[in-house]
Amino acid sequence: MSTLSVNYESDAASDERPSSQPACPKIHANFQIARPPPKSSLKLSPKLLLQIQQLSQNHRPVPVLEIWQPPLRKSKLTREFPQRPKLRAGDIYATLDEPYISSAPVRRKEFTKSDSQESTSSNLQNKDIVAAICQSTGDKAKTSTIYFRDAQCSWQASVGTAGPENTPCYRFTINDENRDKSDPGRMIMQWEKRGFAGKDENASQPFNSDQFVLVLIDRKARRKSRIATMTPGGLEIMVRKTSIMEHLQVCLDLTIPMSTPKSGDWDAHENLEMWLYTHVLTLGLWVAQQEGWLGEVK
Repeated sequence: MSTLSVNYESDAASDERPSSQPACPKIHANFQIARPPPKSSLKLSPKLLLQIQQLSQNHRPVPVLEIWQPPLRKSKLTREFPQRPKLRAGDIYATLDEPYISSAPVRRKEFTKSDSQESTSSNLQNKDIVAAICQSTGDKAKTSTIYFRDAQCSWQASVGTAGPENTPCYRFTINDENRDKSDPGRMIMQWEKRGFAGKDENASQPFNSDQFVLVLIDRKARRKSRIATMTPGGLEIMVRKTSIMEHLQVCLDLTIPMSTPKSGDWDAHENLEMWLYTHVLTLGLWVAQQEGWLGEVK
């Protein structure tokens, strides 16, 4: 993987890690990556590249996000996005299959057989598209713009290096027209390669791979907070500290969700949790695409 000569080490001086006696996590979820068997299909229909499934001890694996390569006729796929991004060859998009399992003690509607039949009977192009990943062209081929429908926001993705060893990393900065790029208040997340991960417990077969760590960068406090890890087999999202939850809430408030949070602490917690899952998984997918985990997307 080639990287740009950009170093992000100056943004933050620390990387928070769980202590020897960690507190009960505020948010914790595990996801596995399922790859469909290869099959030939016409480019007139969408092509399923990956399915992300949420894992739970008391529940079957829940298919939450599905990643698609758009068909040739794709002009209406993003019609519900405020920015109306145009999907081109090499772009991908994400659809929400079933609802996430929240760590908050709230009621979760079971996905029934009739729900499934209603979903599969509709055209794939009319699925609940929640994110679009659009690759840049020309001199900016190593950058992309990632659009989120419900949050009504977009992120700029770029490739760079971090740390004294110039470790490869992938940076995501929210596009905020009201702030200058040098403003320390801009929201930044960064996937950093952390070396050998060994056997992946979420994978269908054991293999050795690199591990990536997602950090939330607080440029004002000069601090990096770890919130997720990822391998080719899956992802784990974990937020332990109240301070990180508060920073995430500030980040959420930068966006303009289509549905405002309900009243009540647990409803607000669930709203933040669902927002975090969709963003972390989608940003991770861009990393997976850059690392070649999705195969060749034409």
